[in-house]
This record gives sequence, structure tokens and C-alpha cells, in this order.
Amino acid sequence: MPGEWDEFEKLEPLVAEQLTLSRATRIAKGFSFEQKYLLDGENGTRYLLRITATPTSDIAGRKRQEYETLCGLGNYSSLVPRTFAFGTSRDGSLCFMVLSYFDGMDGEEALGSLSETEQYRLGVQAGRELRNLHAMPAPAGRQEWCHAFREKISGKLRRFSETGIELAGIDPAELVGLIQRGLPGIQSVRQTFLHDDYHPANLIVRHGGLAGIIDFNRYDWGDPVHDFIKMAYFSRALSIPFSAGQVHGYFGGGAPMEFCNSYSFYCAATIVSDILWSHWYEETSGSAGEVARSEKRIRMVVSDHEEFTTNIPRWYREYMPPGPTERGNGTG
Repeated sequence: MPGEWDEFEKLEPLVAEQLTLSRATRIAKGFSFEQKYLLDGENGTRYLLRITATPTSDIAGRKRQEYETLCGLGNYSSLVPRTFAFGTSRDGSLCFMVLSYFDGMDGEEALGSLSETEQYRLGVQAGRELRNLHAMPAPAGRQEWCHAFREKISGKLRRFSETGIELAGIDPAELVGLIQRGLPGIQSVRQTFLHDDYHPANLIVRHGGLAGIIDFNRYDWGDPVHDFIKMAYFSRALSIPFSAGQVHGYFGGGAPMEFCNSYSFYCAATIVSDILWSHWYEETSGSAGEVARSEKRIRMVVSDHEEFTTNIPRWYREYMPPGPTERGNGTG
């Protein structure tokens, strides 16, 4: 595509001031509008360069906060990318960060080559590492999660109503009522770091084991249960053994009912977020089919929860994990 290297060439001198590089390769995968490059450095060292357009100072500030958060997050997990450099272009239109690069396959690709037991083991590893990430507390002075989430979901419900989007088999009034009834259940939750996009495509697998966690650009702070939403909407469709393993690895056994109640609530609330995002992405990117994929995901989640008459999804209830020697502390 003409001009696809323009941003890299603009920043290359600044990156070269901090790292000795021999080659750069464009990475085209993912839904992000950021540009990504694999950089080859000295002695076989490889780096990931992420470039972000910064038309406003707010975006530049957010990216700097992301970089600084990653610096601190490395104290909680060895599978978080190491940080090497952050900077902005001389005209302020771009910012960049240089991180360590994880060799391996993304988890979405890797799962297809693993046995069910291996998928489960990988999920257990993913759950343990997610718990490590959640050990990082939110900065002091943040708005309480219940108030922040209420404001966010209220805005999305208004947009959902204004767009007139229809979802087959879902009564908008019933969905709104379900969400409103669930809001009191997230009062006084502790707030931690949230990856906010934790699913196999953002996990790097090498030799069947978890080797790295990537794509932190959607990170947030809030209720740690909210970080399981991508399990419901993405991971579960790829691999039920992996998803069950993630739950068991996180809790060291079966999921407590308190978790299931909050998880079910967030699954319902995410119906609105998912369909709004898919319409926005399809219109913005010109990529057809995202709305249809969203509708398919939503039908799956609604079915898993039996039209939200149960807070424990069917796939989790019915899955029989490997024996005790495989699952460690049991499954509940």
C-alpha cells in the first residue's frame, strides 16, 4: 500500500538514537489502527515497534500512560513485554514505543495444533498469568468502578436506542432491564489493572506453553471479572478446554458463585458494546462482515446462558476437565 512506511521513516532516526537496528518488517495482523513493526537489533535481539497517530495531546498522554503502566506491570508478570523506549515525532503528530518481541505463534493459531488436554493446560497458564496481572492495584483516587461502569453503559444504551439496531431474538427492553437489575451487584468491587482484550490471539505460545502476553493498548482499571468477557465472546468459541482451564488456573479450582454472577452480568452488558463496536468498525474500516460476526457471538453468549436464566454458562457446566493430576487444585 503506498505510503505504508511513511510513518516509520519519519520516526526511524529517533528510534535509531536509542537502538542499533539492522532491519524492520511491517506487521499487518490485528484490529488496531496503530502501525506495528518487527525490528531486528544487535546479537539477534528483536523488538516490537508500535506507532500511533496523535492528533490530540490526549492520545499522546494516554500512550505514555500505557508505556509507564507496562513498565510497572513487569513487576507482576514475567510474560509482559519489556519496555525499551518511548518518544514522539518532532512535529508531535506521532508517538512510538519499543517493546520486547515474543517469538512464537499467537494462541488462536496454536490451539488448533494442541490436544484437548494441552489446550486445557494452556488455559490454566493463561488464568494464572491473568491473576498475576490483576495483582497490580488501580491508582489511588479513581472513581468507584460501579459509578464509572454505570456511566459508560448508560451512554452505550442511549446510542443503542438511537441507532435502532435490531438483534434477532433479543428484546431491547428486556436487555436494558437485565442490565439495570445487575448494576447493584458490582458495588464496592476492588479495582485492578485490566488487560481488557485477554484472549488467545493476544497470547503468544511456544512449544505448547504460554510465552508472552501482547496488545495492551486497550488496558483499563476496574473489576477484574470484567477481564473474562473476551473468554465468553471469543475464547469459548475457539476452545472450551482452554476457557475452562483459564477459570481453573485463575481460581486454583472452580469458579465461585460471586464470580459467576458478575460474569453473567458483564456478558449481558457487553451485548450492547459488541454490536455498537462492530457497526462502528465496519463503517470505519470498510471491512464487511464484522456485524454478522458480532451477531453470531451474541447468539452464542445468549444461548450459553439460556437467555440469561442462568449465571453459569452451559459450556462450563458441561465440560469435564482432565483428571486431578492435570488440573491441580480441582475444578469445583
